[in-house]
Amino acid sequence: MALAQVEATVLPRPAQAESRVQRRDIQGLRALAVGLVIVYHLRPEWLPGGFVGVDVFFVISGYLIIGTLAGELRRTGTIRLREFYARRIRRLLPAASVVLLCTVLVTWLLLPISRWPAIMSDVLTSALNVQNWALAAQSADYAHATAAASPVQHFWSLSVEEQFYLVIPLVLLACARLAHRAGPKAARHAVIAVALVTAASFVFSVVYSELDHGRAYFVTPTRMWELGLGGLAAMTVHRIRLKGGARLIVGWGGMVAVLLGSFVLTTAMAFPGYLALLPTLGTVGLLLAGAVAVDQRVARPEVSALLGLQPLRYLGDISYSLYLWHWPVIVVVLQLAASTELTRRQAVGVFVLSLALAMVSKHLVEDAFRGGKTARPPFRRRAPRLRNAYLLGAALVVATTVVATVPWQYASAELERLASATSLDEGHPGALALDRDNPIAAPDGVPLTPDPAVAGRDFPLQDRTESCTTYDIENWPPTGDKCTYGTATAPKTIVLVGDSHAAMFSTVFARFVRDHPEWRVKMMLRNGCPFTAVAPAGLTVCSDQNERELAGILAMKPELVVTSAMSPESYDKDLKWRWESRAQTVDGYESMLRRISDAGIRTGVIRDVPRPAKNTPRCLETNPGRHSECDTPLDDAFGRDKDPLVEAAERVPRTTVVDLTPWLCTGDVCPAVVGNVVVYRDNHLTDSYVRTLYRPLTAALGLV
Repeated sequence: MALAQVEATVLPRPAQAESRVQRRDIQGLRALAVGLVIVYHLRPEWLPGGFVGVDVFFVISGYLIIGTLAGELRRTGTIRLREFYARRIRRLLPAASVVLLCTVLVTWLLLPISRWPAIMSDVLTSALNVQNWALAAQSADYAHATAAASPVQHFWSLSVEEQFYLVIPLVLLACARLAHRAGPKAARHAVIAVALVTAASFVFSVVYSELDHGRAYFVTPTRMWELGLGGLAAMTVHRIRLKGGARLIVGWGGMVAVLLGSFVLTTAMAFPGYLALLPTLGTVGLLLAGAVAVDQRVARPEVSALLGLQPLRYLGDISYSLYLWHWPVIVVVLQLAASTELTRRQAVGVFVLSLALAMVSKHLVEDAFRGGKTARPPFRRRAPRLRNAYLLGAALVVATTVVATVPWQYASAELERLASATSLDEGHPGALALDRDNPIAAPDGVPLTPDPAVAGRDFPLQDRTESCTTYDIENWPPTGDKCTYGTATAPKTIVLVGDSHAAMFSTVFARFVRDHPEWRVKMMLRNGCPFTAVAPAGLTVCSDQNERELAGILAMKPELVVTSAMSPESYDKDLKWRWESRAQTVDGYESMLRRISDAGIRTGVIRDVPRPAKNTPRCLETNPGRHSECDTPLDDAFGRDKDPLVEAAERVPRTTVVDLTPWLCTGDVCPAVVGNVVVYRDNHLTDSYVRTLYRPLTAALGLV
């Protein structure tokens, strides 16, 4: 983000030399933006739309940077690209690199090795200014839905800006070439070009946000219009200079728009799209209201007077460093506390520490490297200064890349070793330690399996099989061999269908058909897609696929159909997907089960497993030898309401309900470790623990 300081904003005037007017209100506006972001990260329930602070920053950035470039273009007919990028290197890269390098150091010293590869990868993408594209790819990856937050994922906004500023100066230079000279004609061409880029980006943002707002939130083309909007405001501000009364209305109207957006917008909406007009136009209003001529005074009631107060201006001065530091501090504190939410005391401590780090970073890093005067130095003095800036940039990027790559490679090798050592033996009875009739005692002093460092990667067979995480009913006919296990000529068939909580048990059924050659199993699974006629969040792709799968199942006439589904509470918490009502949820499941039952096919429904209160692998890594610290009370492990899939199953004949809770919980607690086996990888069971459920699960389904 363009949080770096700009000493003065040039207000373009076509017929006279520019006046440099100190815009104190812009620093206050930066303070408002970073404040919204920090409150949102510390207490999202207080300010569910606080992420619009980023949009405020984008508009400010476009206003200052494009305005400055357009002014230079009008005066000289060109843009000194080498000097422009050298300034950005000096202003932004040192502070950002210090944060990235400190993140690597803190990760190495304090965070478990399981986090190292993902964090180091994000450090690299951040250093190379492509973090936004990495996050866009992950947002479409179901496996990242419950992944821990990265301490540098907030660098995505810096990546958007740097990519934008690789393009827009070239667009402005092309305008100068078309105009063939400096002056008003070049300025007019620049306004038209920026307007076209802004309009095209806005249209794309609206369309793509409706199609896939998870990716749209991060990708550069959906955000360019926000920076362009600020640039258009800067290039046209001299034509719409506001008088006192108008400034009062527009300024406070802009403030209301920004604050309203921070309260009413949420990440579940199709953002940015047209919804981002609320905070961005509000920011434009605030910028225009603060554009006061040299001979005018700002009245006390005006919003720019409030934004120009010294405390807000200082917070604006350090806003770049504050933005950089606050998120890594939050993530590290949450990791060390093995929690997903900050307590009130932790939130206060995080803010104070972030503020202190930002102050140090501003004065010892930003100011030290920015240096220099705004006046243009002679060429012979300018050339070494430019060369030094580029050498500095190259050195910082290379240093960050090397420093992040070494622990990444080491951790990857160590995690592979731990994963390959995962096995079950007599010292790891897992669920069988809870057998009420014949419990198998778990010996003391035995290492856990899987090791907590790799428990989060202990996936079921179905997740390891290429393409079978998303069964393609259109291209893989149910009668084919795709995602089928067992002898092809086996006379009896099981169909395992549903979302990832059904896929969780795929290893059990693959083993069962291996042990019983008269059976085969067809796995028709799709992560994030429960077997229902009414999918959450209106995901018709799921309900449409389920209908086609149902038709295939009825044509196959299997002996048994088995399904399970993640609870509505988990869909809501992890994916922000919701059904309209509980009745709709139950009816959707019942519709599918009843049609299978009416065809004379038996169905097995596995009740959803407990939801751990903490990230179990992370908690066990943080609390070695203190497993009980990671247990979940039974009352907290299940939602308030009955599993809707189970409720639907109880209405349908020829349906067996399997409740594995006695094999997962004991008394009033659901342990994180049972029989020396780690139970959970996130809201799913580890595959190692599922394998110890082989006997109770197959028995409950009447297979043995």
